[in-house]
Amino acid sequence: MQDERWMRAWSENHERFSADVDRGLAALAGAIARLRRRRDGRDASLRGRIGVG
Repeated sequence: MQDERWMRAWSENHERFSADVDRGLAALAGAIARLRRRRDGRDASLRGRIGVG
């Protein structure tokens, strides 16, 4: 009986849960991309200052 209740609750809330997971993954991917851009930009400016690359 508890399994049935759990499955019903899961089915009712699955769409909202999936949307939350999607938003979380998108936020994580955005943060990683920002860090990479910052890191790449800093490296490029450093390389330019010391005359490499």
